[in-house]
Amino acid sequence: MANLIKSTSVYWCNEDDRYVLVVKKNGEVVGLNYMQGNEIEDFEKHYDYVDEGLTNFYNAIEVYLSGTTEIDRINQAIWAYFSYKNDY
Repeated sequence: MANLIKSTSVYWCNEDDRYVLVVKKNGEVVGLNYMQGNEIEDFEKHYDYVDEGLTNFYNAIEVYLSGTTEIDRINQAIWAYFSYKNDY
C-alpha cells in the first residue's frame, strides 16, 4: 500500500474576509470549509470540519476556475457555491 500524505491547513484570506480550511491527501484537495469573518476562535469551534458539499462542488469545477493560486481558485469556488446555495 502506498504511503498517503495528508495535510490540513487553515488560511486567512484578507481580500475575501474569511478563514479557509483545506485538507489534502497526496496533494489533492479532499476537504474544504470556510467562515466569513476574522474570529479564529469561532472558526476553530464551529467550522473545523469538512463541508462535503463544498468539497464536491470545488472538485467538480476546479478545472474551470481561473485564479492564479490554488487558494484563489478555492475562494472563487466558495463565492460561487455560496451564491448557488443562497439564490436557489
